[in-house]
Amino acid sequence: MIKSSKTRYLAVALACVFTGMCWQGVAQARNTKMLLPVSDVFAQKAMQQALGADMSIVFGSAVPEGVALLSEEIVVRGEARPNYRGISTTDETVCRMAAQNALLDLTRQARSRGANALVGVVSFYDHLNIMDSPTQYECHAGMTRSVVDFKVKLGKIDRVDGNVAVAVQRLLPPASGFADISDVRHVPFLDQQGREAYQLWLTRTTPRAFVVAEDGHWGQAWGSPPDQALPKDPAVRALQNCYNRGARNCQLYAVDGTVVYQAGAVANPAQQSNRPATRVLIGE
Repeated sequence: MIKSSKTRYLAVALACVFTGMCWQGVAQARNTKMLLPVSDVFAQKAMQQALGADMSIVFGSAVPEGVALLSEEIVVRGEARPNYRGISTTDETVCRMAAQNALLDLTRQARSRGANALVGVVSFYDHLNIMDSPTQYECHAGMTRSVVDFKVKLGKIDRVDGNVAVAVQRLLPPASGFADISDVRHVPFLDQQGREAYQLWLTRTTPRAFVVAEDGHWGQAWGSPPDQALPKDPAVRALQNCYNRGARNCQLYAVDGTVVYQAGAVANPAQQSNRPATRVLIGE
């Protein structure tokens, strides 16, 4: 009986070695669905360098006016693996890398076809179900990789019409109703310096954006970038600066005259106490 069991075990093990099917089955047994913010992907330096000043990306199935479509819908898959270069990473981090890889591939395809806009971008996991959102994307995280599928249309924006280009490039999350834009008391995590900065930010010209982080950091951006190498969208500039300074869980609080902050996406505002804030000034 023992000999027979060992024989069967060896047979199964050899089959696994030659086919690779056993490891694949175990490794891919986990398939965690996650909905993550698009803004975190745009905040990555590699993404900003790839977009440059000429490429626009618009999430959500609606195609903005002024965009001439150059292609039917195309689908691209982005993948990333955990433990990259020996560094253990979270599902969120690996998903962000997968989304970035997909968008970088799309950006290369767009330029090769003479397009300067990726529009109607929706998540399309496994070519089965569409997840349509202007602010989030869908990722599936497994043991050995995370996967993001995007369906997108390539388009062309006439840069002569500056209004169209600006409207397409901006990140405009929906209003959250968290608080009135002018009510500084409800802005989470700010110390006195941060509250004073927010009050001053309210006087800035649009486009503008204000970012908060659960560790007390905050960021703001408004108007045109002081350096043309920086992103034009103030929301992207503020988020990028926040993450570059090592802040935890940076999130848009307000864009232009609208509060977009989602309560519960970061730590409870009651925990803010008197944490130090890092001053970030990006704008005119």
